[in-house]
Amino acid sequence: MSDPYSDLAAQQKHMQERIADAMEARCLEPAQKAIRRAYLAGINLSAGAKALEMGSGTGHVTEDLLHLAGATSAIGIEPSPVMVARATEQFSDNPQLSFEIGDAKNTGFLDESFDMILMHTLLCHVPQPREVLAEAHRLLKPGGVLAICDGDYDTATAQIADYDPLDQLVRFMINQNVTNLWIMRQISGLLDEFGFRLGARKGHSYVAEGGATYFLTVIDRGADRMFEEGILGSETAAALKKEARDRVDKNTFFGFMSYVSQIAYKP
Repeated sequence: MSDPYSDLAAQQKHMQERIADAMEARCLEPAQKAIRRAYLAGINLSAGAKALEMGSGTGHVTEDLLHLAGATSAIGIEPSPVMVARATEQFSDNPQLSFEIGDAKNTGFLDESFDMILMHTLLCHVPQPREVLAEAHRLLKPGGVLAICDGDYDTATAQIADYDPLDQLVRFMINQNVTNLWIMRQISGLLDEFGFRLGARKGHSYVAEGGATYFLTVIDRGADRMFEEGILGSETAAALKKEARDRVDKNTFFGFMSYVSQIAYKP
């Protein structure tokens, strides 16, 4: 199965809704909010700044462009109609935010339209990331800020002992849902190709906390995909999901992944 995020608008509605639920759970976790705060809060855009998020999902990270980066207005574009509808509904009372269906490789916006562009967990799903970076370079004003943050997905794990079966679910899910596990190890060179000036690069550790809401969606989707592929039977898949929840209840669950952020500027 190819990464469904890479062609999300073509997925069946129930798939889009399930992915939207997982993204919503991730965006709202305190540990994930802390990651976004760590790389966005120091940007301090000038008054009247206009920002764009490519791959805006359910809209929560787009809202951060106002409160953390200091943008006066922000637009989120996203290929999934389900996610655009959710974002529009959730933030309908904020005139500074707007959301629309769009393609990060060909947005249709005018040259030099934005003071800042954000790509949060977008590029890992893009088969041709250079096309997205070229579009970002076209859209940014001179001196504009490009902020990129993505998972270093090869570090994702739920392992607490040798041969831990839950870890296999995580690895399978990542393999099935990420196009490029190492995009943030490659990003500096890609940005350099387009003439961006590199700014701060930071690493961010994410450890599942409390009810491990987001990581349980990873476990569940891994189990379901293994069942769909005939690797697991239905009872085994259900038992592994229960094992994950039992660990949460007993405070023995562990979920970890590294993220990397990179700030860059258009000269």
